[in-house]
Amino acid sequence: MRWTIWLGVTILTACSFCIRSAQAQQTAPAASPPPAQAIHVNLSSPREAMFTFLAAMGQVHQQNDDQAWEAALATLALPPDAQKLSQPDKLEWARDAARQLKTVIDQLGMVERSDLPDADAAHALQQWVFFPREGHEWVWEQLKPFGQWPQGQIVFEQTEPGVWQFSAQTVANIATLASSMAPLPPRHIAPQLPDTQSANDVVSLLGQTFTQTRAWQWGSLAGMIFLGLLAGKIAQSILRNAANRLRRLDWEARGALFDHLASPLSLALLTLAAGTGLRLFIHLSEPLRLFVQNIQAFLYITALGWFLYNLVEIIDILLRRLTEKTSSRLDDMVAPLIRKTLRIFLLIVFTLVVAQNIFGLDITGWLAGLGIAGLAVSLAAQDSVKNLFGSITIFFDKPFTVGDFIQFQDHAGTVEEIGFRSTRLRLLSGALLTIPNMKIIDSQVENVSARPSIRRQMNVTITYATPPHKIEEAVQILRDILHDPEVVRLGGFDMDKLPPRVAFNELNADSFNICAYYWYQLGGDPSRGFYTYLDHCQLVNLMLLSRYAQAGIELALPTQTLYLAGDAKRELALRLLNPADDRLSDGKPPRPLPQPSIDHQTS
Repeated sequence: MRWTIWLGVTILTACSFCIRSAQAQQTAPAASPPPAQAIHVNLSSPREAMFTFLAAMGQVHQQNDDQAWEAALATLALPPDAQKLSQPDKLEWARDAARQLKTVIDQLGMVERSDLPDADAAHALQQWVFFPREGHEWVWEQLKPFGQWPQGQIVFEQTEPGVWQFSAQTVANIATLASSMAPLPPRHIAPQLPDTQSANDVVSLLGQTFTQTRAWQWGSLAGMIFLGLLAGKIAQSILRNAANRLRRLDWEARGALFDHLASPLSLALLTLAAGTGLRLFIHLSEPLRLFVQNIQAFLYITALGWFLYNLVEIIDILLRRLTEKTSSRLDDMVAPLIRKTLRIFLLIVFTLVVAQNIFGLDITGWLAGLGIAGLAVSLAAQDSVKNLFGSITIFFDKPFTVGDFIQFQDHAGTVEEIGFRSTRLRLLSGALLTIPNMKIIDSQVENVSARPSIRRQMNVTITYATPPHKIEEAVQILRDILHDPEVVRLGGFDMDKLPPRVAFNELNADSFNICAYYWYQLGGDPSRGFYTYLDHCQLVNLMLLSRYAQAGIELALPTQTLYLAGDAKRELALRLLNPADDRLSDGKPPRPLPQPSIDHQTS
């Protein structure tokens, strides 16, 4: 840390020396900019007035000299309201009107000399409309999706005999016309220099920034940028260390505030250093200076929006603390939606602020265009709209909440999040399943967590060799186990309404069946669930095996018994009668056949 501080002090000293050197050199003769080309002002017709204006504005864009501005403003007839302004205000207002007029002309496309009347054709005219006229129908077509149309005209007026200018009404309403046509991109940008430009003029296309800025000034700018980066890193380190200390003190929200401030502050410091360096050391032309100001404002707004976007997490932390104090799970679902809503809102506001205040766009046209395009978007996004209404249905109908264990079709898992579009389900396998909300509301969902108890049906089978008194003993043993105080306590049995039921109910093909029902109570206790139910099942099963083993009761397994015909206990005689045997007619019994063994499946 020490070396960074010493390095910063060294660079600050060097920059201070550079600033003093620059101030000392202000008295020295500076390199003169390339001479501006004289603009011949010709207002004898709408054609000559238009091309005088375009040539002058091209030179203004290139060199921003007063002579070019004087030529451009000579083509404008100022309205009475502008004439009443003071000289500086009137000059600034006229220049702004000229810039907007140039923008509209560029949006209409390339201007040909044949498009405008010359002095002979305009001799008998008092006014001539440049826009709108035949051929400009495409303007309305392109503005139609934005829900607006041109609000104004561009008209040439003969203010004096033989003098044509843009009419005062045109100049007065040019701001409204430019705003209404803002969605249109420029179709043509008029040439900035005449065709007969020299090699030096081509070099001058780089502008005054490169021709009048010296090497030491570029170095100073690099030093300022480095200082901005260094200051940002130092600020980030300080803020994040403070955030870690606050988190260790269990001040999570305050720690998050310092942590989320670190990166936006670093961006703001870098922007401040770079902007200061550009203003102090770099020679900027008027258009480039305005561009730099817009970029700097954009970065400042970005840093502020970044910080506000991060602050939403602090609001989320505070909401989660509030929801932890309540037993309702509805607020657990609403808190993530509030976080997402705030962030989407901030992004929309940031976009609108940047579009209108930084880039000068007319957002009213955008909003109108969104209204027209909304129908097409809604038709294309029917599924998304269905999912949105599905989420609203889930919030109000509450078939399940965050944290519930549900069964959906062939999937079972815990609900982790309910969003605007989908619900996230954590399966027992550990995988995360995303289900569109519209499918959930159109299908059957079993909320396992909502059941007050888990019913178990036990089928205990004993062998067919068990005598009746042993069967009664087996039933009683199972009944005693289910009434055992420890089993009842751990199972939370409701002995009044839902006591365990045990009965000898079936004679199966290979066993006697004893059926038992009991209800493992959940009672809304989050510590009781499916896994504690399995532990209780294990307790009952082990007790049953132990008690049956002590009583000598044998559990049945699927078996087969083979009986032989010669068995003394089960004599089986099989005789084969053959009608074709003649010995049957004399009354003598047929000779005995070998006794086959027959496989009987018994119960």
